[in-house]
Amino acid sequence: MQIYNAQIPQFTLAATTTAFGTFISGTVNANMILELDFQGRGTSSADNEIGLYRIATAGVTGAGAITPQPTNPGYTAWAGTAFSSYTTQPVKGVLAHNIPLNSNGQRYFWRCNPNNNNAIAIPAGNVAAASVGFFPISGTGSVGGRIQLAQI
Repeated sequence: MQIYNAQIPQFTLAATTTAFGTFISGTVNANMILELDFQGRGTSSADNEIGLYRIATAGVTGAGAITPQPTNPGYTAWAGTAFSSYTTQPVKGVLAHNIPLNSNGQRYFWRCNPNNNNAIAIPAGNVAAASVGFFPISGTGSVGGRIQLAQI
């Protein structure tokens, strides 16, 4: 198992149909989400909620590549694709995890338990139905964060 961290660039929440971070496992390796670490990046207090969703329909023409970085320099490059925006947005499916967050600097940190039985899986196969994406649920604040992935 190799561990990677990926920055989710600062994003101002808007339409609940606009993904601001998607992760698609490569053809061979599956992934598990081990940590979610988000923070409000605004200057005034406001209630927000973002969600990690399964993707129902793939987006078209991803942009703003997100590159998960290995926590150990001996690890290989992360095998998968990740984007912070799309020309045609992916369609969100089932909510896998919600993140309530205040715009004015509140931090939300989640870590799977030590035996990983509540880790959020991203199956191998390089397919939309196996991918996940972050979408706004409510609010209009600014947020940013980090996701930690284990490639298995």
